[in-house]
Amino acid sequence: MVNECDADITWTRTLEHKHFTDIESPKTFITREYPEEWTPGRQAYYPLNDEHNTKLYQAYLKLARQCPNVIFGGRLGEYRYYDMDDTIAVALALAEQELRQGGKK
Repeated sequence: MVNECDADITWTRTLEHKHFTDIESPKTFITREYPEEWTPGRQAYYPLNDEHNTKLYQAYLKLARQCPNVIFGGRLGEYRYYDMDDTIAVALALAEQELRQGGKK
């Protein structure tokens, strides 16, 4: 995956799918993601922190706490938007915490 940040490139991300699996192939499949403004009625790409979704997240969080051997984190695990640098910082902090605790919760 390549996050594009050149002003001359109209897409935001390029993905080469064979690298997401253990497939070895002389051919490949590439997609590009293009930005699109969200408007009412369209599916949002990131969480909308409204009352309904906050209650839904709380229900999932309650279920997640019943899985002590699973670490939930990042955008999906915390149900929030993170820029990539923040995602990495949070992941490193969580890994450090887990290593200090020796995997004991």
